[in-house]
Amino acid sequence: MLAREMPDPDGSCCRGAFLGRAAATGAAALGMLVPLRISAAPQAGAGVSADVALARLMNGNHVFVEAMAGTRAQTIAERAALGAGQAPWASILTCADSRLAPEIIFNAGLGDIFVARVAGNVADPAETASLEYGSAVLGSQLIVVMGHSSCGAVQSTIDAASGKKMPSRDLERLVAAIMPAVKSVSGKPGNELVNATKANVLANVYHLQANALLKELGSQGKLRIVGAYYDLASGKVSLLT
Repeated sequence: MLAREMPDPDGSCCRGAFLGRAAATGAAALGMLVPLRISAAPQAGAGVSADVALARLMNGNHVFVEAMAGTRAQTIAERAALGAGQAPWASILTCADSRLAPEIIFNAGLGDIFVARVAGNVADPAETASLEYGSAVLGSQLIVVMGHSSCGAVQSTIDAASGKKMPSRDLERLVAAIMPAVKSVSGKPGNELVNATKANVLANVYHLQANALLKELGSQGKLRIVGAYYDLASGKVSLLT
């Protein structure tokens, strides 16, 4: 079962304080951050709509697929400015797989995207809190949960469903988080690994959409959460939602 929202010992006051800090902290970061961006305004991060952010990501992926272009060009001045603060215009939750580097896949640069990575792109408490910070404090209005082809974490979960024992308790916890997605596609037509990987992406999208803080931002029109699937061989990202 996926981990749920972390306990709030002080009730709603902590969440309110977190949201209250968001405006002040985000504004302060934008005030200090004056990067020399190629395709974006100086305060490019917070304030970029989810639709615009998603279009940027997909256009960047198109460049990567067609030209195998690496991370976009940046200047020393831009790097120096980023030392004063950050204002990423999108957030990505994806797998820790070494073949999956969001900044490269989306032709993005330093300061563009806020990335949380963990095997199996599972929205555990730490990853969820990171994404809360990215949206509520830094102002990112888009979260993309991205799985990928040949995912070892999902394959290990398929193996565990067939009776294979995991070598550690931590791996057991990881496959337990992915197991509902694997079971949901059991017996369905198509490739089991692909089906389970996509189902796992959607499960984590729904989990994040149900998170109280992120849901509140969404209801205010300040956040969109989508799912995506990355094909390792072609380099192409396909949207699932």
